[in-house]
Amino acid sequence: MSDSNLGLEDLLQRRLPSAFARDDASLVQAGVAAADLAGTKDAVAAIGLTTSAAAPPPALRERLLASRGRPGRYGVFADRVARLFDLPLPDAEALMKRIERPSEWTPFLVEGLEMIPVVAGPACAGAIATLVRIQPGATFPDHAHRGDETMLVLDGGFREPADGGEEVWRGDEIFRGDGSEHALVALPGVPCVAAVLIFGHGDFR
Repeated sequence: MSDSNLGLEDLLQRRLPSAFARDDASLVQAGVAAADLAGTKDAVAAIGLTTSAAAPPPALRERLLASRGRPGRYGVFADRVARLFDLPLPDAEALMKRIERPSEWTPFLVEGLEMIPVVAGPACAGAIATLVRIQPGATFPDHAHRGDETMLVLDGGFREPADGGEEVWRGDEIFRGDGSEHALVALPGVPCVAAVLIFGHGDFR
């Protein structure tokens, strides 16, 4: 084991899917030997194999395969967006196509931000449902959550500039609970596009 003291607890921490490659690179840069990193991952995998888990239902596999075959840049997210917004799958597929049409987007709050309002299903009654697009370098203003917020990033990425904030990329999903607060800065590259569901509202600073 190297001087960085990489242990099982480091790899058992909750991490967003997009963070794995970045974290591995940071550990190597900090002096963790590749063999140590691989060995620790093997140990984590062995722990996982000692727990029993029911096989996923065949329908889940079929849905996953179908999601990979949907057209467009965002078709792959239709299943996840359908669950987030409580929509029938065809409605979620249509919503994913709307993202690619420039005419669907309207300015929102400050320069560099746009939105597409979403009519969500009955499980989301009373919630704010929307698609948000943030141009690279633009900031979604600091706000406090008066209720729970879930964000599914469909493209690009953002970081939370406050201490301890996360860097979030395409395919990542984050949850911010009642009373939390943050601002978002879109990362370089393509615009950050996210599906956002808020039970409650946000108080902007």
